[in-house]
Amino acid sequence: MAVGSFIFIIPHMLSEEYNWLGQANNLNDSHICSANNTDPCANRKSADASWFLYLFMLAQFVHGIGFTPMFTLGTAYVDDNASTESTSIYLGLIYAITALGVAAGFIGGGQLLNIWVDFDKVDTTLVLYVLNFRIYDTLTPLLDPRWVGAWWLGFVITAVLFFLVAIPILGYPKNLPGTAKIREARITDEQRERKAAKANDKRPIIQKFLDFPKAIFQLIKIPTFLLIVFGACAETLIIGGLAAFAPKVLEEKFDSNPGDAGLIMGGVTLGGGAGGMVLGGVLIKIFKLNLKGMVRLCSMMSFLALLVGAGFFINCPDVNFAGVTQPYMINGIMDPMDSLNGYCNEGCKCNTFNYEPVCGADGFTYFSPCHAGCTDNYTVGPMAKSYADCQCVQGRLFNSSDFTTSPTAVSGECATTCPIMGLFVFLLFLGMLFTLTTCDTCLNGNSQVRCVPDEHRALGLGLQWVALRLLGTIPGPVLTGYVIDTSCSVWQDLCGEQGSCWFYDRQEMSWRLFTWWCAVKVFSGTTFFLSSLFYKPPPEKPVSVKNDASKSLENGTKPSLSPINHGGANRATTSTTDNDSKGQ
Repeated sequence: MAVGSFIFIIPHMLSEEYNWLGQANNLNDSHICSANNTDPCANRKSADASWFLYLFMLAQFVHGIGFTPMFTLGTAYVDDNASTESTSIYLGLIYAITALGVAAGFIGGGQLLNIWVDFDKVDTTLVLYVLNFRIYDTLTPLLDPRWVGAWWLGFVITAVLFFLVAIPILGYPKNLPGTAKIREARITDEQRERKAAKANDKRPIIQKFLDFPKAIFQLIKIPTFLLIVFGACAETLIIGGLAAFAPKVLEEKFDSNPGDAGLIMGGVTLGGGAGGMVLGGVLIKIFKLNLKGMVRLCSMMSFLALLVGAGFFINCPDVNFAGVTQPYMINGIMDPMDSLNGYCNEGCKCNTFNYEPVCGADGFTYFSPCHAGCTDNYTVGPMAKSYADCQCVQGRLFNSSDFTTSPTAVSGECATTCPIMGLFVFLLFLGMLFTLTTCDTCLNGNSQVRCVPDEHRALGLGLQWVALRLLGTIPGPVLTGYVIDTSCSVWQDLCGEQGSCWFYDRQEMSWRLFTWWCAVKVFSGTTFFLSSLFYKPPPEKPVSVKNDASKSLENGTKPSLSPINHGGANRATTSTTDNDSKGQ
């Protein structure tokens, strides 16, 4: 994992300095209404940085090589070296600290983006002076479209930490002190026989390798195992999707800036994620749940989280966006053109290459000064840019029968008041709590190891994590991003190609996220419940009469006699030899 983090840093080490001055021909340039506007794609040169993408893919691949054994072999190691009633607590703590790492990533990652990307190569004083004080005096760097933060710095930190953690892990013994007694206390006679057979297995390595497909086929024939894995994959869709896009949802639904969204998600992950993982282990220990109880707990938590999905309908009102959510109004007359281009900006040669919103005196937000019909009559003030002669702003005031006579606009979206984000964050916290409670029981292998043969536990965990990656972690962010993007109202026109989304319809986003959440939760809750129905507990170990007799002799008492009816006569028998014991 240290090597993977180092590979992430290579593109920054090999690339040239970021040419932030080249992002605009003039530092005071603005996308205004003018018949002389040039096509931004005319002189645009495409930079071939595809090999950066391949490096990122390689880094993720190497990360996966190091990540998977920690949660497969690591889980089996804890289960082997801890008592059955304590395993849930230990695994819960491990996954709770994993959630702490996710929270630290949200919080720390957002703060690192406030550092200039090339702070190690250039003097950032000039950059901050130009971006913060000459153009956007009161805006933070993250809100300037030319700002690029130090995305690579976090990988430097993780590379060092991974390497330092690897050293003590190398020193762990195969068995911790006291492990032999723990295993002996819970091992069955059947397991002893399998263990002895495994120790006496002298087959060549090729023959053992050929038995690998048979072992996999033996596992996939266990319906309980398969259903638990499928349910866990569904829950991982939720976890992976929220981890990638929850800050984005906060930004779009509540007009939160990236830094605040990262801090909020860090707190939610810390409380809901870590708390849920610990809660799962505690509930298992308190109620002494067996495998059937564990998966039914997972099912209950999935259906409880289903109710929290209604929180996705909480959002700020949609911005009154001219040409998107509201039509253009010219002197009280509605513009019939349902698009960003109206009669008022017909000859302005506007484009959607860059998003530069302005707030008109009529209370409407416009995509850019050009779309508001503003000419080059503008000033750069201490707070924001002010525009005059904005032809599209000469319309009806929002929620009023009066008409504006001041065709002016200022940079930035029109401010909205929305005090309900706290309620959404609380419901998101509950959703994370219920979802991550299943992590300790059904996602980390605590239940899977109890429904597969003892000699295939590590293989079962390995198959589970492969499934979680292929059906959960990988498609989770992709599907969540697709669901969010389907609510986009205005796309970037990237020289004939579709670029980023500039504006989302909040109501559409709410419906789509709610549908996605409910579908996943219903599937996971149903599969967990069905797995409990298919589960057949192992037969109880019969009590040996020889053992009872031996214990009685050790206590100085006579062995008990068991009357057995046979042919109408009563006969008392005791086991005195191994053969008799086997006969009994």
